[in-house]
Amino acid sequence: MNKILNKPFCISILVTGFVFGLALPFCWGNNPASELGTLSLLCEDRKIWFWLWGILVVGGININTLYMYKKFSYKSRFMNVLCLLAFISICLVALTLGHSIADWNPKRVLHWIATGLFIALCMATVVLFFIFNIKKYKGFGILTGCTVAILLTFAVIFIGVGKSALMEMIPLAMLQILLFVVNFTSVVKTAPIQQKTKVLTEK
Repeated sequence: MNKILNKPFCISILVTGFVFGLALPFCWGNNPASELGTLSLLCEDRKIWFWLWGILVVGGININTLYMYKKFSYKSRFMNVLCLLAFISICLVALTLGHSIADWNPKRVLHWIATGLFIALCMATVVLFFIFNIKKYKGFGILTGCTVAILLTFAVIFIGVGKSALMEMIPLAMLQILLFVVNFTSVVKTAPIQQKTKVLTEK
């Protein structure tokens, strides 16, 4: 895993997933703002494209979340399992494509449950990391608020526009940007607050 968690690969898959995730909903004349424009319906007969979306977008987010743990020397088997479950959940979403939307058949119910789990687990892998380390690193309080705000955009889009691909595009793109800023810019410092205080005291 450490061989995968290198900077060039993590940046590449994050950027590729960002572009792919914003472009796919517009393919084949699809309207991402339409109730019938979700990726699930767009890709019900093009399942390979949904799997590719899951690998690049969701897999990229998971990989970069693990890279973030590594960058801040954070080790947690629980959080690693959450990352794995988040990826498994999007695989379950892909496996339940092609269901009828005329009624609440078992396959459609499973699809919605898997989608809910994916959203919850994907966001939890990031926001819980910030919460668990909120007193250790400067700015993690703000990052916690940013992650919660991203989560709320799912609800805002659903209430304002309704079920659409926008729910799959905008929040995940915002999360990708957040991970890029945390992982590959100097905005968030990796030195713990206590360590900085100790250095200043010694000086």
